[in-house]
Amino acid sequence: MNSLKLKVLLAVSLVFGSVSVFAQNVQLGPEWGENATQEQRFENAKKFNFYRDAYNSQRYDDALGYLPYLLENSPRGAQNIYVYAINIYKNKIQRCMDLKQRQGYVDSLFILYDLRMEYFGDNARYGRPYILVQKAKDYLAFSPMDRDGVRAVFEDAIKANENNPDPDFINMYFNELTTDYSNDLVETDYYLNQYDWLSGLLDKVTDPDSDAARETFDALFVSSNAADCANLERIFKARIEANPADASLLAKAFGLFVRNQCYSEYAFSVGEQWFNADPSAETAKMVSAAYVSAGNNEKAVSFLKAAFERETDPVTKAMFAVEIAGTELSMKNAAVAAEYASQARKLDPSNGYAGIILAQAYAEGAVNCEGFDRQTVFWLAYDMLAATRPLFQDGSAERKQIDETMAMFRKSFPTRDELFFRGLTKEGTPYDVKCGWVNGRTTVKIVD
Repeated sequence: MNSLKLKVLLAVSLVFGSVSVFAQNVQLGPEWGENATQEQRFENAKKFNFYRDAYNSQRYDDALGYLPYLLENSPRGAQNIYVYAINIYKNKIQRCMDLKQRQGYVDSLFILYDLRMEYFGDNARYGRPYILVQKAKDYLAFSPMDRDGVRAVFEDAIKANENNPDPDFINMYFNELTTDYSNDLVETDYYLNQYDWLSGLLDKVTDPDSDAARETFDALFVSSNAADCANLERIFKARIEANPADASLLAKAFGLFVRNQCYSEYAFSVGEQWFNADPSAETAKMVSAAYVSAGNNEKAVSFLKAAFERETDPVTKAMFAVEIAGTELSMKNAAVAAEYASQARKLDPSNGYAGIILAQAYAEGAVNCEGFDRQTVFWLAYDMLAATRPLFQDGSAERKQIDETMAMFRKSFPTRDELFFRGLTKEGTPYDVKCGWVNGRTTVKIVD
């Protein structure tokens, strides 16, 4: 008898029940006793039946009475020998108030898991990979203070399931590992290597329902404070060099760089590689946003234009055009800003921000001419804001900004004397503004 069996035998009481008649015409296989006679195998099977009946009746102490016999004489008879015993000991652990006795139950529980793996580890469905996962969960539940042990059993379980990784189970482990790292129980190198390994396993999962688990995994990593810029580059550089066109890997790496405000040259090279691998409007938008955060408006607007070109939804396309217009305006490119703001208004007439930026671009464009022609540009800009004003709710910040800007524009209108000198004495008379690139039809406006 091996030592594992012996420990279990010592942990339970020997209680035997009466024997009922068993069908003697059935030939039982060697799992019910490798070197046993048919009569002995029948006896072993009867003992299992009594064991099962006691378990199903919740007579757990009676059930445990049969366990030593079954482990000694037919350990391969049925996997439920171990399933029932494991459940019984879990019940006893949860109810036991004596710490010493409880620890004995815990020790027996994990011995039973090891025996189950010894005899049924090759089961196609409930073999070693499955058993190790259940053992790890129970180890965490019943021996949470043994941090080395928790990490070891989880790592064994995940390795056994590498071909079919479970994102939720990986997160269960990574949460414990992150806690240990935060409490200085594991070194940074170990933590980073585990992240790299587990991240690679998650990359194998194609089920869309696992996206939330991936987000949780990355959030844990970010929360650990181990995800600084140098460590991120260290983790992803080799992986990206090996798979330079892997869009999912590039997206993950760039996302982590952005979340940790890593705006290095390498981080942006990853972003641009990602766009090359996945040249979509969404990718371009994310890379652009990162360049905005880094203060590189020229790069930001180039990716915004790429997003604009690829977008097909007119409302979303209009928003890209507005962002481009605003960025171009901030770079003193008023003519380009006006072009994109005009496109935004055509794409989505309800987008009031396009009108605000277009009016501002007109006002900036007034520097292209002098005197009266320059002043009439503000008529055009004023009209644009007047047309845009109803698109925002009364009392909104945008409405307030529009009203203040309109009042400011009025101060730049031609004076009554200037209008009289040009024969423009009737308010509302049509007038064509021509000032460099700024041109359009407006009406004469007279201010006192």
